[in-house]
Amino acid sequence: MKKIVLLFLCVQAGIFAIIPQNPILSSYWVAPHNDSVMIKVADKFEVVRKLNGGYEILVPLSQTNQLLSLVPEAQLLELDISSSLKKISRGELEGYHNFTTVQSHLQSIETKFPQFAKIEKYGESMEGRPLLSLKLSGPLSNKLRPAILLTAATHGDELITVEVLFGLLDSLVARYGKEPRLTALLDQYEIYFIPVVNPDGYVRTERYANGIDPNRDYPWPQDPNHQANPCISGLMKFYETHQIKASIDFHAFGEMIMYPWAYTYDSLPSLEDSTFDRVTTRMADFNGYVHGQISKVIYVAKGSSADYFHWKHHAWALGIEVGNQKIPAVGEIAAVIRANSDSTWTFIESIH
Repeated sequence: MKKIVLLFLCVQAGIFAIIPQNPILSSYWVAPHNDSVMIKVADKFEVVRKLNGGYEILVPLSQTNQLLSLVPEAQLLELDISSSLKKISRGELEGYHNFTTVQSHLQSIETKFPQFAKIEKYGESMEGRPLLSLKLSGPLSNKLRPAILLTAATHGDELITVEVLFGLLDSLVARYGKEPRLTALLDQYEIYFIPVVNPDGYVRTERYANGIDPNRDYPWPQDPNHQANPCISGLMKFYETHQIKASIDFHAFGEMIMYPWAYTYDSLPSLEDSTFDRVTTRMADFNGYVHGQISKVIYVAKGSSADYFHWKHHAWALGIEVGNQKIPAVGEIAAVIRANSDSTWTFIESIH
């Protein structure tokens, strides 16, 4: 019996040994450079936002020398971006969902509202955690309705995005039949919610999925055969299977509403670009967020969700950076949800 147990432990150890571990990520400030330098930086590292006249760059600690070889004057902001998040006490996180309560919350909604809520398991993460969605669709209409997808926690350290998604979800189920606007949304659309795209990162409050940035892990026009992490490849298949027509991927932070392209400065064809601009302008009227093309609002990013879904499925795909922190104080969660509610309903209503 001891030999069997020992063998099992060895097998388990071997399995986890082959799962790529998330790197320690450092944050650097980089001053603007000419395009040739910045393109090289963006090719290797994640440019997360414009900051103090320059850019904030996330760099795996082991690749620090590569960054400094490109921009020697880069200034260190934080040696390990996860360390401050992990110092947050359990009490401070009581208003946030963990992965267990995410699943129980979804199950509770399906149980209480079986007439229009249904959970679907669409895959498993690399470490075997379930990839879950919940569909809301009003019971009063049998016509074919546009499918909308709302996702959160693509980056596992952006906890506020999960709360925004549940805030939207809870509003729809609580006000169906009571508030005409939200009732009409569920009667006219199929709305899919995926609260945690990256469960392996989420359970550790870590940004990446098994060593990979999940929002740089999609195929894109110059790398069409890219092989993605299971949490992303599962989402890609889900999108295709359900013929999603429009989507929002919620991120944190920066108060930005953004549309393709991310991988290039080139604009979309004029009609598409003007439509995205018109819709995001209306969305931003509710919350004052900056809006525009991803590569122009932040910087060039290759392999993003918005680019992939628009490129491959002609979907109206957005990336939204909510609030001003990844994990704001619990008392601030409701305000972030409110800031993104009317904006989200306006986006859905624009899809026909």
